Amino acid sequence: MKAIIKLRLTGRLLVWLLLTVSPAVAQPAKVPTDTTFPGRDDRQPMQVRYPAAEKLQEYRTSRDYQYQRDTRPLDNPLLKFWFWIQKSIADFLRSTAYRNFWQYVFLAVIVGYSIYLLIKAEVLGFLLPRKAAPSPLPYEQVTSNIHEINFGEALDEVIRRGNYRLAVRLLYLRTLKQLTDQELIDWQPDKTNRQYVYELQTSPLQADFELLTTAFDFAWYGDFPVDQQTFERVQADFHDFDEQLQLHAKPQSR
Repeated sequence: MKAIIKLRLTGRLLVWLLLTVSPAVAQPAKVPTDTTFPGRDDRQPMQVRYPAAEKLQEYRTSRDYQYQRDTRPLDNPLLKFWFWIQKSIADFLRSTAYRNFWQYVFLAVIVGYSIYLLIKAEVLGFLLPRKAAPSPLPYEQVTSNIHEINFGEALDEVIRRGNYRLAVRLLYLRTLKQLTDQELIDWQPDKTNRQYVYELQTSPLQADFELLTTAFDFAWYGDFPVDQQTFERVQADFHDFDEQLQLHAKPQSR
């Protein structure tokens, strides 16, 4: 017990000695309240500094700052000529005459040329439909009566002239006449080709006749080019149909 009391007294004595000898350890350091930090007074008016005229001109003529065009003289004659063209075009586009007149002329030319290309590509063909080339053959246009055409002579004539597109039309008209003679269709000038296909719905000839009708529509109304080789294939199809038509022909009454 006495040892514990003595130890406590010794510890208190040591703490008292530390506080007495080193008072800075126990007390915090004081910060002076009147300390001021020097700085720039931002209440003064702002002063704008401009570069010297000589320095500014040096920057303007320096090659390092010419991002759009080279202002130094060119040694190559071809480059000089090209630079002159560019400068002339740029001056023209900035001119009053271009802004007041020529720009509208150029726009009209561009729009007109664009419409021309669209018409050539048959995108705007409905605006300016092409006129059919005149022909002295009466059956090239809408025929009023297929029974008035001499198909043998007409086919020989158009094939000799190389007009295979018209020859396909004559083959189709001849087929309509044959179907009418066999009383398989009721031919009328104002009927469409699809109506004739429908009239053959109960006949085994309908499928083949529909193929002939499609070929004729492509060649005549679709304006597809028909060369000699194409015409010979189409002519063979019409010939096969004629043979089938003869097989299904009604017996002639005496």
